[in-house]
Amino acid sequence: MLTWAVGLVGGSAWTQSWDVVKRGHFRIVAWCTTVVAILGLLGSISATAGVDGGSIQRTFVAFFCGGVVVYLAAQYRTGDQVAAVVGAGSSAIGVMAIVVTAGLLAQWNFLLSSLALVVGAALLGAVTNGMLLGHWYLNQPGLKPWALARLTLAGLWVAGLSALIGLVSAGRLIGAPTEGAALGLPGFGQNFGPAFFFIWLALVLFTAGVIYGVKRCIDIRSIQSATGLYYVAILTAGVAEFLVRYLMVNAA
Repeated sequence: MLTWAVGLVGGSAWTQSWDVVKRGHFRIVAWCTTVVAILGLLGSISATAGVDGGSIQRTFVAFFCGGVVVYLAAQYRTGDQVAAVVGAGSSAIGVMAIVVTAGLLAQWNFLLSSLALVVGAALLGAVTNGMLLGHWYLNQPGLKPWALARLTLAGLWVAGLSALIGLVSAGRLIGAPTEGAALGLPGFGQNFGPAFFFIWLALVLFTAGVIYGVKRCIDIRSIQSATGLYYVAILTAGVAEFLVRYLMVNAA
């Protein structure tokens, strides 16, 4: 939830800085981000209780939540450029919270784990912002397709980078202990690491393919077809991120 919220506000602030999309879209995104950020904070409180360094991580997540609330308020009080700066600042705090979270995975290379989490946030943010922006075209006739195309191209690059980082970490991810992954059912073995890894890789590559399909739809100005494909991308990217983070934590 933390990475999702960081990606949401970061993508929204970037889009708002273009000064072409009307305010209503960013109010919707800000409300969605606020809900996800609060869920991320609740998850952080639960997951880091009793963990060394957990209090620092919770503090950063709490500040990030505060920044998201300020970003929401900015949609009703300031101009687009000021709101975009507020959103960028909130996103920066969120990235710091993600980096602190990566530091809790003591057995991982700090730079690699930080990069993996930040790229995951960017992927979730790209596909979710893309879906929401695609819907907004129905509310803002005349909005040029390049806005969605720019966001889509960024998502395509991020999906490729996510796959690359996962492949670099393949040895550790495949070897992650996954006892109980089959809900304790007998006869399913004890190590699902290899299966989970290759399912994750297939999902990430499939997500990249779907985003490329989105790009092709935008090229022919079929915005609503592109929006429909984004629903698929959110589902596959979300499951992929859950799987790879599960393997990262278990391999720590």
